[in-house]
Amino acid sequence: MTGDLRTMFWKEWRSLIGGRARRQVVLTGGMLAIWAIWFPVQMGGRDWFSDPVPLGILGVVLPMVIVGIVVPDAIAGERERHTLSTLLASRLTDRTILYGKLVFAVAIGWLSAPVVLGVAAVVANITAPEAAPLFYDPAVLAGVLVLALLVAVLTGAIGIFVSLRAGTAQEAQQMTLLGLMVPMMLAGFGATALFMNREVAGDVIDFLGGAEARLLVLAAMVLLAVIDGALLMAADRRFRRGRLIARSS
Repeated sequence: MTGDLRTMFWKEWRSLIGGRARRQVVLTGGMLAIWAIWFPVQMGGRDWFSDPVPLGILGVVLPMVIVGIVVPDAIAGERERHTLSTLLASRLTDRTILYGKLVFAVAIGWLSAPVVLGVAAVVANITAPEAAPLFYDPAVLAGVLVLALLVAVLTGAIGIFVSLRAGTAQEAQQMTLLGLMVPMMLAGFGATALFMNREVAGDVIDFLGGAEARLLVLAAMVLLAVIDGALLMAADRRFRRGRLIARSS
């Protein structure tokens, strides 16, 4: 099983560096990296480490976008390149194919978070040399990385479902990211409207700095983990070789 997973990882890596998704990942990762550089500079370096809001946004958006680009190519891309039948005819089990593709995409998306956070930390220390060395609060850093992992798994599971039905990889990517980004945009608009009232904004900021906010974030993570588990179980049941062969024929 371990050897088969390594085979799948290697295949997915070769497909990524040689396919269209590579250009999208590089372009998107570069844009988000610039964003991660711009924020610490604008916040004067010191505030970057003390404000959990931009860190939380980074922990959500970065893995969501990267996984949302990579994982839809898992099935729809194979179908579009006419290589799905060859893969399904191999000795690899259904679960090996499913989890090999899913874990690879989640790993790429999650690992992008500590890389960008590391770059941002260097930039923040350069921006505020008088206060260096500065680093993230361990609890906040751990929370951001756990959140990034949960979001990466959520995006990957949803992307697998979309990819199973989509005709092309581009269609699957658009549907996956649209389905995840629209609720986030609506929440962002609501938060913006809320923070236009300075009194309300001050109360919210005070609340975010308290223990109640940490419990709320922890509860949200637990809920997200439960949703991830349910989606993975559903994907495990839905991913069947016979169905894919019938759909590809």
